[in-house]
Parts: sequence; structure tokens; C-alpha cells
Amino acid sequence: MSLQDFRFPELIYLGAVFVVGLIILIVHLATWGATALRDAKHLHPLPCTVLESRVASKANDDGKLTYRPEIKIRFAIGNVTYDLWTYDRSTLTEDQGFDYDEETATELVGAFNLGEAYQCWAYDDDLGKAILVHKSTVFGWIFLLIPILLILFSGSWFFVILYERMWSKEARASKKKMSTLYPNVPDFQGKPGSVLKYRLRADVKTSFAFSASVFGALAWNLASWIAFIYVCAIAETKVDWWSALVFGAVFCGIGVLFIGRLWGRYRVERAAGDVVVETSTTPIVPGRKFKCCLILSGRIKAKRLDVFVKCVEIARYVQGTNSISHQHEVYSRALLTKYGLDVPAKSEEHERFVLYLPLGAAPSFEAEHNEIVWKLVVKMEFADGGTLTRDFAFVVQPFIGEKYIGR
Repeated sequence: MSLQDFRFPELIYLGAVFVVGLIILIVHLATWGATALRDAKHLHPLPCTVLESRVASKANDDGKLTYRPEIKIRFAIGNVTYDLWTYDRSTLTEDQGFDYDEETATELVGAFNLGEAYQCWAYDDDLGKAILVHKSTVFGWIFLLIPILLILFSGSWFFVILYERMWSKEARASKKKMSTLYPNVPDFQGKPGSVLKYRLRADVKTSFAFSASVFGALAWNLASWIAFIYVCAIAETKVDWWSALVFGAVFCGIGVLFIGRLWGRYRVERAAGDVVVETSTTPIVPGRKFKCCLILSGRIKAKRLDVFVKCVEIARYVQGTNSISHQHEVYSRALLTKYGLDVPAKSEEHERFVLYLPLGAAPSFEAEHNEIVWKLVVKMEFADGGTLTRDFAFVVQPFIGEKYIGR
């Protein structure tokens, strides 16, 4: 297995997703997580008495005054009595918690009556420190789902791709060299078929792209709705909360549209079932005819089915610090077209066709900077406008007279 086999955008995407998820997880656990764990371990409820109340102010970078509520409480731990100006966790430091306008901060301190008893929470590892308002940590725990999903998604798909490339039946078969006469021709990557002799390997990029889109939609919606619900929870208590509310609503709307668009694709993917292509022999040699069979299963009702063969030339080069890749379609030919395809549920549809490549067709080629890829493309168009496409790569060997090495 050469390094060339791992040069595709999926691994770059997965690596970036994994790193981002790991960074978010570490930062969140180091900041909010450490605070939440400390509160769970060292914060204990105690009775207290409200002595005084006030609204503190602070000028921000723009010179605008922001405010925070402060309430002086008295509580006792053992035989020691403490008097402390506090409100919530942010007011334990002098320069934090100034997130309110004056009217809101005044309403918050007005909710506590002087001289009455309330419940506060005191730290047993920092005597004399206590808070009067203990806010829920539910949003913090929910936020943890985002980096965890990023890590699980990228890690699981990395394993799937690695398995497909190294340990699957197709990968093990591909390690068996077909011929030393064609060192730049890719190895055999097929497995025994059920109708014809060999089954072509489906391109994993198709399912990866769909899964990545679904995950992206779920992650987008999760983050957007967490932010939206949080803004709604703090409505009328923070400065300029309307702008955050509108911003969150727009992002949630985009997320809903994203999910709606993918729902149509999901219905197609779910209903289609397996799409399989088998050939009478492999590798394919120009100038000969090869029997092929398209096997469809599931519940498919498409207005049009197309199968065509395509050859793509890929050139890679480095320009400065950038790696650039160009693709050019050098050959394309329709092999099968059918209208009004209707496959009942729990049944199979076999569509047979013949694959023929002209004698001048370029053989498969794989090198560091160049690659020639042949594939069969199966495309189904549905009445609602959706499409389903599957790619099946195959190997083309050079044709030299009547001699070639096949299976």
C-alpha cells in the first residue's frame, strides 16, 4: 500500500474535523468543565441573609457603561460568619459579570428583599466565597455533544476508509499483482460476483459525501439551536440580546432548510438499497466486448436510468506551497438508458449491458503526478427532481495483439 492510495480530500477533511473537535473539547473542558466539576465537588447549599443590594457599573472598550447586580449576604460555616458582596459565579471576580443594562440589573437585585433568608451556595475549598444565584449547567453539558460528535464522526469514517483501503476483501485482492509487465497499471480490485464472475468495487466517496453532509446538517442544527435556546433563556437579562436572537433565528432557519434538502436525498438513498455492477471478467481490455450486469434492489421508482463509461485523466503538481489537482474527462460513452424504472420492494432488477472500449482507449495508469481512471457511472433520475449516482472503478489493461493477462 503506497502513500499515493491515501492522497484524497476525505482524509484532509476528516483530519481537520478531528483536530477542530479535539481543540473544542480540550478548551471547553479546561474552562467550563473545570469550573463545573469544581462546583459539583466543592459547592454546598447554605442558608444566608440578604443585607444590602446595589448595581455596579463598568465602562467597556467603547466607553459605554454596562452593569451587574451585587447583593451583600451573610452566611455562617461552623462558628465563623462571613459577609460577602456576590450574585452569581461571574461576580466572584472584580472585572466579570458586567453583561446587563441598568434597568435589568436593578430588577435582578430587586427580586431579593433585605433582611430575608435565602439559600446560597458556598465553596468548602475557598472559605468565604459564595454565590446567591446558581445557574444551571445543562447548556454546558449539551455543548459537549458538538466536539464529541466531531471526534466520533471523523474517527469512525477514518476507520471505514482505512479498512476499505487496507483490510477489506477488495483491498486484499488488490495486493495480488496481476502482471509485472504493467508496473503502472493499478492492481485488481474486485471480488466474486453473484450473477457474473466479478463484482466491481463501489466508490466510497459517494457514501462519504452523503454522510458528511448529514453530519454537517446535524452539527449545524445542534449548535444553532443550542445558541438559540440559550439566547431565549437569557432574554431581557443581557445587553443587546435582540441582535443575538435574530442571528440565532437566521442560523436555525438555514439549518432547517439544510435538513429539509437532505431529507429528500435520504429518502432516495434509503429506498434505493444496494446498487451493484458485475462483469464477466476483469481487467477490461480495449477492443473486446465484456458482459455486464447492473443489480438493483430496494424500492426504486425512477423516471430514467443511465449507465455510461467514463475515463478521467488526473494531473497533480505542486506550485509553491500549494498542491494542485486537475481532472479532465477524455472519454465518455452511454451504455444503457431505460425510462420508467420500477423495482418492487424486496426484489432485484437485473439490467444487462455490454461494455466495449475502442482499441485506442488509454489503459489505467497510476503514478505520483498522473492518473488515468476508468469507471462505470450509474445515474437514476426521480420524478421529484432528485438523483442517485454511483461510481464503479475498473481496471483497463493495454491491448497487445491477442495477448493480455486477465482473470
